[in-house]
Amino acid sequence: MEIANSKMQIYQDYECAINHAPTVQLTSEIEVTPQHFLKYHHTLDSVQTLLSEITFDPSYRLVASENNGHLQIQVAMLSSDNYQKKSKKLLFGRSWPVEVNLPTSELLQTAFLALYVAREHEIRERLTLQCDGATTTPLNNHQDMPLITQAAYLLRDTVSSLTETKVKEILKTLHFLGQSFTLESYMVVDAAKVLIVLSLSGSDDELPEFNACQLYLVTSKQDANQFYYDVMDGLLKISKKYITEHFKFKGVARFSHCHDVLKLAKLNRHVRDPKLLALCEQTSIHAAQLNYEVDSTRMPNGCEQQMENFLRDNGNIEIANRHLYTF
Repeated sequence: MEIANSKMQIYQDYECAINHAPTVQLTSEIEVTPQHFLKYHHTLDSVQTLLSEITFDPSYRLVASENNGHLQIQVAMLSSDNYQKKSKKLLFGRSWPVEVNLPTSELLQTAFLALYVAREHEIRERLTLQCDGATTTPLNNHQDMPLITQAAYLLRDTVSSLTETKVKEILKTLHFLGQSFTLESYMVVDAAKVLIVLSLSGSDDELPEFNACQLYLVTSKQDANQFYYDVMDGLLKISKKYITEHFKFKGVARFSHCHDVLKLAKLNRHVRDPKLLALCEQTSIHAAQLNYEVDSTRMPNGCEQQMENFLRDNGNIEIANRHLYTF
């Protein structure tokens, strides 16, 4: 662990500043090297250490592993069984790869996204629709895509208008977390749109963001089918807002909407303003080399021909970073 002086940020063993890296004096106590002048080399230990600094819901745990030399993040969760409500299962979300040179901020964004996608998966399975006497989950993530492509003509939308009576009819068959929706308001916005307010009055320990909540939906007045999708989008929006306020790194809700946007803009400007950075020629050379090292490793091995075809299909346009790639 390297400490340049008492005012400088502390570099961990997985990050270090490039040669001639500039610093920015944010306050009398905080002098930093911006992350775009840092080199990273993550290991399983460093990823595990960073994930241990994240707090969220105790039913969710971010775990790191190494598979054939590749680092990855997964979400472990304790979730109720859809068919045996009184029991819980230990489930694991999909794997999210972590490049060894990934900036720590991007690693944390990956962790956030892993949680959001895992939670989205659960939400999609909790929205149920009564259909032909059975309880179904039509918007879940387990639909058979190859089957859908073969039978797409069977799924064509039968367009019908969304009147207030139609909304009430749909809500009799639509439930979330075992609860019924209550229609609080149906207001025509214009010839094409309506504003619908729905409420849920129950409670759920696993998804507390939906306890006594309301959904505000601007949806199509001309297509009742769109209403189902907008209900799901409204639920996911509530969930994402919950995660932004409760996903914390070292006790700070990094993605919280409570952060002042203008102050975020000023902070971003301070660490990128050339006048404040006072870049010398050597700094620019080393920064360019760093960008080259990062960008040139992003292309997966073995897809050179695919990329040649990709550029050809786009008219062989000139790309500014063509020199980074060997194909």
